[in-house]
Amino acid sequence: MITKEQEFLSLSDDLMFKETFAHPDNRDKLIYFLSCFTEFNKEYLERTNIKVEYESILTKSKRNDKNLRGDVIIKFDKYIINLEAYSTFDKDSLNKSISYIMRIFSTQLDRGKDYNTLESVIQINIVDDVTPKDLIENIMENEIVLTSRNNKQEILSNMFEIKCLRLDRAREMVYDKNNIQQRWLRFIGARSLEERREIAKGDELLMELDTWCQDYVNDEQTKKIFGEWANYIAEKKGIRKGIEQGAQEKAIDIAKNMFKHNMDIKDIQEITGLSIEELKEIQNN
Repeated sequence: MITKEQEFLSLSDDLMFKETFAHPDNRDKLIYFLSCFTEFNKEYLERTNIKVEYESILTKSKRNDKNLRGDVIIKFDKYIINLEAYSTFDKDSLNKSISYIMRIFSTQLDRGKDYNTLESVIQINIVDDVTPKDLIENIMENEIVLTSRNNKQEILSNMFEIKCLRLDRAREMVYDKNNIQQRWLRFIGARSLEERREIAKGDELLMELDTWCQDYVNDEQTKKIFGEWANYIAEKKGIRKGIEQGAQEKAIDIAKNMFKHNMDIKDIQEITGLSIEELKEIQNN
């Protein structure tokens, strides 16, 4: 029975996703998740010495700490895996993901180090609401690797890999509870407690994970800190929106002045960045 007083936070939330899968309590869930979506099987991951690096927000005192929402870095053998979650995945998100994987790889490049000794880096993105729709393939799991321009030959595919696991696609597909990957993605992307518990039913690990998540988000300290973080993010978005609005208004003023001097609309578009439709509307008013 779910009470109205119970808080719910989807695992697709980037912070909730990281706090959950980086937590020592959930190491067995992390291992199972990795075994579902990478080439590494569960037995191998259990045998190897997995190290998880992540600074929890519960140990931070400053909201604006750069590492507050630090990456979840998983290291074992010759591999480094980085976990991220995106509620909306667009071109900027993809570029951000590429910069992450390059940054992690480049930190290994000490002077004189043999390139053959470098760890392979795998970026795993849990993504929702892919925009534009054709940004990545319309399948549940996508792999992005470096390729040459002419013949699309893969380059350093054994060193870099980006996996995009699509919550939106898993949600659209006819649900097959025997498809473990789909079940886990639908569990992570569930939009209500009722939905998540229905998906978890009959799966011991997912039922345990659901209980852990609910205990976690309903803890008074967690609710306080998550609330403070939400306010901080809202404030940052408000400031960013204000800057964007100011830039838009300035571009419109510049366009008006340029029209007064009978400049060509294409030249105005190139200078201001406004669309032809926007400029025509300005011109007619």
